[in-house]
Amino acid sequence: MFHPSPDRLVYWANIEFSYDAGSKHHGEFEGGYVYCFVQATDARDALEQFQIEFAGRKLGIRFVEFVSLYSDVPWQTEDDQEHYDAIAALAAASEEVVFDSFEVYERR
Repeated sequence: MFHPSPDRLVYWANIEFSYDAGSKHHGEFEGGYVYCFVQATDARDALEQFQIEFAGRKLGIRFVEFVSLYSDVPWQTEDDQEHYDAIAALAAASEEVVFDSFEVYERR
């Protein structure tokens, strides 16, 4: 399991998004959701960093399911545990927002 060091706290969120005008997939897809990870001082700082990153990608935030510290998060399978712990470790070693795979909704 991922155990952050005290000076490298990683927060994660599940965010539902839309493609804003000017984004690469605007008009092609409706939106989607994604897990994202970032180093932050607290959940508010993490949310602000997510908002800045999404705006820079021309993605609108529809709904934030949660923003919480990623520490000892238990996953159902060992593969999932390794996958998400690896993403958290990347975020701990970076100053950037790190994304899991984007899951998208097709336009109707």
